[in-house]
Amino acid sequence: MKRTPLYEKHVALGAQIVPFAGYEMPIQYTSILDEHKTVRENAGLFDVSHMGEIEIKGPEAVALTDQIMSNNVADMKPGTAEYTVMCKEDGGIIDDLFIHYVSKDHIFLVVNASNVDKDFAWIKSHERPGAQVTNLSDQYAEIALQGPKAEDIIRKVAEFPVWDLPYFHFGYGKVAGREVMVARTGYTGEDGFEIYTSNQDAPYIWDELLRVGKEFGIKPIGLGARDTLRFEVCYWLYGNELDETINPLEAGQKFVVKFEKDFIGKAALLKAEADGIKRKLVCLKMLEEGGIPRSHFKVFDGSTEIGFVTSGGMLPTAGYVGAMAYVPTTYKVGTKVSVEIRGRKLAAEIIKKPFYKGTSGKKRE
Repeated sequence: MKRTPLYEKHVALGAQIVPFAGYEMPIQYTSILDEHKTVRENAGLFDVSHMGEIEIKGPEAVALTDQIMSNNVADMKPGTAEYTVMCKEDGGIIDDLFIHYVSKDHIFLVVNASNVDKDFAWIKSHERPGAQVTNLSDQYAEIALQGPKAEDIIRKVAEFPVWDLPYFHFGYGKVAGREVMVARTGYTGEDGFEIYTSNQDAPYIWDELLRVGKEFGIKPIGLGARDTLRFEVCYWLYGNELDETINPLEAGQKFVVKFEKDFIGKAALLKAEADGIKRKLVCLKMLEEGGIPRSHFKVFDGSTEIGFVTSGGMLPTAGYVGAMAYVPTTYKVGTKVSVEIRGRKLAAEIIKKPFYKGTSGKKRE
């Protein structure tokens, strides 16, 4: 098991540590509910150093990235970030990730922790003269500062105007006297910043953010609340909502699929669209008590199995139990279905996405 550069900090803060994607990570410090509420109302600090960083450099960097990503990379501007998926030839999703366009010959990718090796191998297999692919995951630590008070907190320690960054933009400079890259991105549905720095500088930056954030109610947040926060705003989690058997059109990700350009998986996705998408990702509100819907639990219409749950749980802000699930595309909002939990079919209703609308993107241009 690997440890992030902040592992000792988590232990000192009394975190409950669990294995996740090959790392010993904090699942919670106090309680998931308390930490969730902290991020929605004030601000939370997350160690996300387990995430992977892959760099593509050279005169062909943009062309290579554009070829393997569904979203349009060629039209990006320096200092902008975008969400995308990377597909196989058959349209199945290898990973969902963030592209940071540093310059026309420098692309910085942030990929899911569980997919680093797979992603790197896939991207490396498409390497070409003029585009060098390097896995920098072990050289970077990543700290996420998220919540409505995130901007107030980072103003105290940033030595460049990160507060002026619109959503999905990034910049370089110093935070707490240490060199960093800061992106106005996140996985919580709230405004916030993701800070990339060296392994040696991360512990100091972590401590400083907790120190200056105290007056704003900041707390360290574990992976448990990270999951409930993203679930409430219906952000996809690879391995749950996304995998190599699911395509982005089924997952509700058409906004990152740019058919006007060429990319790996395009032909398969065009065919899938022409043939008609058979299933879609929906939100379910549980109408009956009796258990929590979990990944792979079956969804029924009467006695007919129609789909499966991808994520489920208590929605702290919304105040009820919900699930995300794949069901046939013919099923509309308002339709009653059921989820099989411990041998009992419990009533649920398809509702409009998301369960909760966050504050992220308020700075979007």
